[in-house]
Amino acid sequence: MKITFPLISVALLLTAWSATAGIPRTEAQKTVEGICAREPLRAGLAGVLAVRADGDTLVAVNVRQRLVPASNVKLLTTGLALHRLGADFRFETRIAYTGTVQDGILKGDVYILGGGDPTTGSRSDCAEGIGKTFATWAQLLADAGITAVEGRILGDPRAFATPTPQNLGWTFDDLGTYYGAGPTGLNFFENAQNFYITPGPAGAAPNYKVQYPETPWMRMENHAVTGPARSSNTLYYVNSTLGPYGELAGSFPVDRRGYTLECSNAFGAYTCAWYFRNYLQKNGIEVRGAWGDITPQGEVRTDLTPGAARTPAAVADSLTILGSSFSAPLSAIVRDTNAESDNFYAETLLKAIALHDGRTAGQDDCEKAAEAGLRALGLRTDGACHQVDGSGLSRKNYVSPAFFVRFLRKMMTLPVWEPFFASLPVPGDKGTLENRFEKAPQEFKSRIHMKTGSMNGVRCFSGYILASDGDPQHTIVFSVLVNNCPEPSYQTTPILDSIIAAIAAENGTPIQ
Repeated sequence: MKITFPLISVALLLTAWSATAGIPRTEAQKTVEGICAREPLRAGLAGVLAVRADGDTLVAVNVRQRLVPASNVKLLTTGLALHRLGADFRFETRIAYTGTVQDGILKGDVYILGGGDPTTGSRSDCAEGIGKTFATWAQLLADAGITAVEGRILGDPRAFATPTPQNLGWTFDDLGTYYGAGPTGLNFFENAQNFYITPGPAGAAPNYKVQYPETPWMRMENHAVTGPARSSNTLYYVNSTLGPYGELAGSFPVDRRGYTLECSNAFGAYTCAWYFRNYLQKNGIEVRGAWGDITPQGEVRTDLTPGAARTPAAVADSLTILGSSFSAPLSAIVRDTNAESDNFYAETLLKAIALHDGRTAGQDDCEKAAEAGLRALGLRTDGACHQVDGSGLSRKNYVSPAFFVRFLRKMMTLPVWEPFFASLPVPGDKGTLENRFEKAPQEFKSRIHMKTGSMNGVRCFSGYILASDGDPQHTIVFSVLVNNCPEPSYQTTPILDSIIAAIAAENGTPIQ
């Protein structure tokens, strides 16, 4: 939906909420205060701010309280990415080689020079199929007259050059999950891996089978057990970049049906090289050498075992570049990032911002890039925003509702406002809000455009509520951040939905 704001409202949008403005006495304020005074929110901590585009404050509760925002951080990351990189920005992956081509035979290695594209082999809507990507790369070789490769296929992730792809602020139990996979300069299937799990006999190890992608170089240890009937599923997977080892542990109930356990893959560039090598072999280009990747230290690694022999990689400037493939435009990547709350995409975007600013993709530089980007927008972060990652998976992020509202109002004044707004989930549509407000009328659901954020004890919602009368100046900008509330979703969801409904009633028909 396209929304434009009259020039008269720009100054109002940039006006920060003031603590001296007084507590509003709207119906929404009374409702939200009542909800926050009852369990389970009373024992937790909630911050709520809702402001109309024309400047009226509708709800204000603990607006300056810095809280863990979970995936609401993606609002900051995607907004900054659109502003700094542009909606039409595309990630580039280049195909290059060393050596010479003689009689159709490449006497050298093929390099897949990653540019950080998070969509390579991804399942998201904006990604093209991996077969199409590989066909583009293979055609570049064919166009150069290459019918056979005497050397190796090497995945080169050095564009990010970080030894630890994950953020150091993430908890240990997140690192083996698909949503805890970290991006490198060359990725594959969002550096994730799926296993199919079925129970074994009670007390024995459950059964697992690698679904996709295949990683025959991995040594798997299955230390999990099959637990009693009706017991909890506590399976988890652990791996690291230090070596090709993975451990499955925890308990899986004996009476549970099989399911897909989605995990991380620490060797995305290596996996990409192996799959592309297989693709070439099956499609008429013989590869006589092995496959491998490049370490952050610039060494070729064909054997992932620690201590295995390695050789220096070619310097990128010395390679012969054949051509490139490109990702979908950033506007499409941002849409999938926010709609599906994709941690992998969000982390990649923050690294891309840091590189664009002339920094490295390391964690410290990413934090500095986020801080600098927000300040460049005129948003003071002191005492209001501390952002340490791109996704919000870290509990070291702290943002106040007042800062989120200031940021969201600022976005409404920027040229990239439309793709940013279009990326936000809507109840009933595909994404994180697909099953929210199921019984609400469509008129209500179509007005809600907000980003969710959740982890243990944390439930957050920030975004926009369009006015029923269609007046852009009556659009509500809001942020609802709840911490220290570990009750299950079936208890908290109706309560939080009632807060959103109360705010939405201030510029539209209340839900009956």
